[in-house]
Amino acid sequence: MKHSFFKIALLASSFVAVLSSCNKIVETPPQFLRSGNSMVIANAKSGTVAGNLVIAGYNSTSSKGYDAVLVMANPENGDTIWTKTFGNSYSDAFYNVKNSNDGGFIASGFTNRASASSPAMLVVITDADGKAIITKTYGGTAYSQGFNVLPVADSGYLITGVIQKSSTSDRDIYLVRIRETGDTIWTRSFGATGKDPYDSINDAAYATIEAPGGGFFITGSIHGYTQNGGRIFLMKVSSTGDSLWTKMYNYGIGYSLTLTSDNGIVISGSLQEGSSQDIFLLKTDTAGTILWGGIKTFGGGGYEYGASMIEASDGGFAITGITDSQGYGNQDVFLIRTNSSGDKLWEKTYGGTDNDQGFGLVQLPDNGFSITGLSNSGGSYIFLNRTSSDGTQGWVKYIE
Repeated sequence: MKHSFFKIALLASSFVAVLSSCNKIVETPPQFLRSGNSMVIANAKSGTVAGNLVIAGYNSTSSKGYDAVLVMANPENGDTIWTKTFGNSYSDAFYNVKNSNDGGFIASGFTNRASASSPAMLVVITDADGKAIITKTYGGTAYSQGFNVLPVADSGYLITGVIQKSSTSDRDIYLVRIRETGDTIWTRSFGATGKDPYDSINDAAYATIEAPGGGFFITGSIHGYTQNGGRIFLMKVSSTGDSLWTKMYNYGIGYSLTLTSDNGIVISGSLQEGSSQDIFLLKTDTAGTILWGGIKTFGGGGYEYGASMIEASDGGFAITGITDSQGYGNQDVFLIRTNSSGDKLWEKTYGGTDNDQGFGLVQLPDNGFSITGLSNSGGSYIFLNRTSSDGTQGWVKYIE
């Protein structure tokens, strides 16, 4: 039987609930104490570290709950080059990392400010060695998180996520446009209002890209009640953050978004159809009209979750996430490869006897892939692997 959609479909971000309530070491065996949530290949602006892997996520500490963490690793063997931690006296984490505009890295996530249940959107800009240059928080006094950061072509960054402006209000899509210095240029929030005073409507943005000709495309989930999943959406906003249009698709969540080489838009994430939850791939034109004749879905008789998608070098797509339909343990890291029409070419699973989950994905210069995530097989680790171009497992690292 498939799991309830909103119970675990937000697994990549739901650890905030664990972080908010855990400030002590858990009993052995440890579970979900550390994770790699996003990964990027350092670009040429980063100088001597160009080509290395940079992972963003969280790691447990003995003095508090969790720290936001960046890890640089060698792509040839997975060996850790450096690890940097960030945070305050309560739990903190990164969801996303990108190359910054000046040769370092920029990561977004959350930091708990005055208590273990008051996260604020966190953005950290570092140099190429992972040393923090700028640390900023954004959002109101209640609740905000940054799920994605986009370096903007002309300058600065766009952070997308979620905001709850008061303890009793709904959660809305939250956009923050910042300068290279981290100073705010503008903020915008969008969201529906619940008709039921005893329930709330939750809207969130998980990915964004620049639109051809200006402005931005955003995906995530909207119109989601507490006990029911929302709708996958594609929104276009202007360069100043004003909403131009929104298209809604099936029930589910869009976690990844890419502008394809032919100027199409592809969204991936988790799709909810009745009691079934599968990974999906959806292509539209720049007006949001569905192409390919409909949505492509991937999954078996269990639960599948699509966390990250990229366009591959041959014009097809690669998706990583989680499956409990197949593999070795309770859940396994999943890698799906498709052609340019979204048709599956092959799928692979990686992991041990317990929960292993894939969240971040890059394609390497030799056309192989590297995935980061978490592993609870034999302990609690940041998972990092490298595969060949056909998904054959190469090395695997378990980082503490």
